[in-house]
Order: sequence, then C-alpha cells, then structure tokens
Amino acid sequence: MLGAMVSQSLGPMRTFASEHAQGKDRVLDLFTRSFPRLSKHESTLRTAVQISLEQQALSQAGLLKEKLFRRGHRIQILHTALEPLKKELPPDIYAQLHKALAVIYGIEIFIVLKDICNEKNKEVKNTLLWMADALIETALLQARTRINSDRQQKGKP
Repeated sequence: MLGAMVSQSLGPMRTFASEHAQGKDRVLDLFTRSFPRLSKHESTLRTAVQISLEQQALSQAGLLKEKLFRRGHRIQILHTALEPLKKELPPDIYAQLHKALAVIYGIEIFIVLKDICNEKNKEVKNTLLWMADALIETALLQARTRINSDRQQKGKP
C-alpha cells in the first residue's frame, strides 16, 4: 500500500519531460518542478523513509519477515533529466554526478534541512537548487579539465 502511495505522490515526476536541451537546465527544471510535489507529500515520503530504515535494520538483524520495501524512482527520473549531460561527461564523472544528485533529490533533503538546520521550505528549495547547480558545474569543470589534460599529454593545443 505504501508503495502505491509513494508512486501516486511522485506521479508527474516519474514521467518528467523538459523542453530544455541543456542538461543543467533540465535538472534544475526537474528540481524546481518537483519541489512543490515533494513538499505537498512530505509526510507520506517521510513515512516511506521510516519504513525503509526500520526494514533495513530488521533485515540486517535477520528478523525481517516481509518483503523489503524498495525506494528508487529517483534513479530513473534523474537519468531522464541528465540525458544531455551523458554526451558531455566521461562515464565515471556522469555516474558520480548521477549518484550525487540522487542524494539531494528526494525527501531526505527536507529531513536534513528542516529537522536539523531548521530551514523553511523556501530556504530548502534555494539550498537544493544551489547544490544541484554546484554539483553540475563541478562535473562539467572536471570533464573540461580532464579533456585539457589529455590534450596536453598528447601534445595538442
């Protein structure tokens, strides 16, 4: 039942389509458009995290008697948004960026920034967008640095 509730709360985000051609713009569009939905369904998504954590602990102790509840829609959602960057980034940098964005795309950022940092939704959104932008810019810079280094090693300008 919780899986169905989570799927429903994520709804349009799971079929995200952006008119932006640039990867960075698409990711920031996804984050901006997803934020109100994540905020609206915050309690349901927090419940999913709580159950996931409880089941993980039970599983590690060998006490889980039910099927493990899995979360993970964000992987495919981000893959769709990141698609243009796949051509610009080496595979290892792309994979690292994908994982880094997965850490901040979801309910967990609400938990940290609201519960620990005492931020309001507007501040959470601003921090989220700042982090996404910084991660993407860092990945692009690493890719450019690597390309320039490879060119220098091969004697090309």
